[in-house]
Amino acid sequence: MHIRAYRDSDLPLLCQIFLRAVRETASRDYTPGQIAAWAQVDETRWRQKLADSIGLVAVVNSQPVGFITAIGTHIDLLFVSPDRARQGIGGALIEALCVQYPAQILTVDASITAKPCFTAHGF
Repeated sequence: MHIRAYRDSDLPLLCQIFLRAVRETASRDYTPGQIAAWAQVDETRWRQKLADSIGLVAVVNSQPVGFITAIGTHIDLLFVSPDRARQGIGGALIEALCVQYPAQILTVDASITAKPCFTAHGF
């Protein structure tokens, strides 16, 4: 696995990762109604959001498998493909993002599902 900067061409795959992570991984912590409300993607809005963010993408065998974004010093998104969950990818993305912000405090409003990963990395 390697981590690189977000590219505009990543958007369709990152949207798929997001939707799968919400529907498959987060579904153990949230109700079906919450998942249905959360699992919405407006690609135009996401494209703008990612353009306004620092975004990093975890890649395995040339395929994105996870991503993290920050707006200012606030971590906005962290999602990992369900088939790559619990393999250290989320933690590696958090660590890589922290390198982008030396000596600054990052904040996050983590989901129930992501809290253990963030807690393990000092949040």
